[in-house]
Amino acid sequence: MRIDCSCGATIKDVTDNLPHKGHMIPDQEWFAVFEAIDAQVIDALYEGRIDRDRAYTLARRLISRSAELMYQCRDCGRLYVDRRERLECFIPETDQTHCEVLRSRSDGDSPGAATK
Repeated sequence: MRIDCSCGATIKDVTDNLPHKGHMIPDQEWFAVFEAIDAQVIDALYEGRIDRDRAYTLARRLISRSAELMYQCRDCGRLYVDRRERLECFIPETDQTHCEVLRSRSDGDSPGAATK
């Protein structure tokens, strides 16, 4: 995907792990995603109805189905949300808006951080 921001910058989505790209799950779907993972992945795996590879695929599909992609312009801070049918733009309130709100947390508290 390529977005031509109103400020003149270009936002590119050409790979994974981008600091200006995120995935948004609406709060109204948040717990439904957890419940679906419990029922369709964890319980099914535990009961032997699916194997580990199928569990991985199902979990990713359930999360992806609820998420919308979003991008932030690193120059002006505008947020673009891909609503599948159209791209929505949200403009920062001030020039001091942080232009990297989608960047990974650096505090070691991210879900991918090692756990005990």
